[in-house]
Amino acid sequence: MAQKQNTCTISIQVSPEIKEKSAWLARQSCRSLSAYVRQLLVVQIRTFEGEHGPIPKEKTGVTHP
Repeated sequence: MAQKQNTCTISIQVSPEIKEKSAWLARQSCRSLSAYVRQLLVVQIRTFEGEHGPIPKEKTGVTHP
């Protein structure tokens, strides 16, 4: 049985048009909207870190419960 990954929830506000277009793009890649946005974030972080090096956890300003 696969182990569940530790995850956190984030909320964003977008216009209805952005939501509709994002959902369409998600369907084109056979993903849910949530999975599509998650993938966009992962790709963006990998790209940034590839160009600038790892983002140190202590500099993110994010705390986890």
